[in-house]
Amino acid sequence: RLYRETVGHDAVLVGGAATVLYTAGAFSSGDFDFVVIDDQVFGNVMAKCGFIKETRSGRLHIGYYHPQHPEYGFQAVSGALFDGRADRRRLVAVSVREGRHITLPAVEDIIADRLAQHSVAPPNDSSRLEQARLMFLLAAKIDMEYLRKRVEEEGGDISLLPPRSDYAAP
Repeated sequence: RLYRETVGHDAVLVGGAATVLYTAGAFSSGDFDFVVIDDQVFGNVMAKCGFIKETRSGRLHIGYYHPQHPEYGFQAVSGALFDGRADRRRLVAVSVREGRHITLPAVEDIIADRLAQHSVAPPNDSSRLEQARLMFLLAAKIDMEYLRKRVEEEGGDISLLPPRSDYAAP
């Protein structure tokens, strides 16, 4: 909330942590990556909320952690959401507690991202493909036209998704 009040936009949770939310915890992630438009404001807000800049041995010295939950990392990912290809009008606010929410990209954007990540993963790592497939099956609605466009833009392979008979436009 502090970040939004300062810059006028929400930080958007992407990657594995967004996948965790879209799959109701079927997958886990210790990294919380946020697309932000102002890294400095993000860092200031993290500090105000008790987060510490990462300097611990054996960890990448990027991002932040909270002393009460040191196993999780939080990082700002600068730039436009999915290099400006995601439709920000499709952002989803997920309520986490009274008056608080986390902003996620559309499920189609996360599926496209996971398929793209799968395309560059080692041949024995199918984790991102499994994530994309489960999100595809769990989604209440899928805009197939938008999904096809986003998968193509991200460089994934839409034919790897399972069949689904209830496609719906938003």
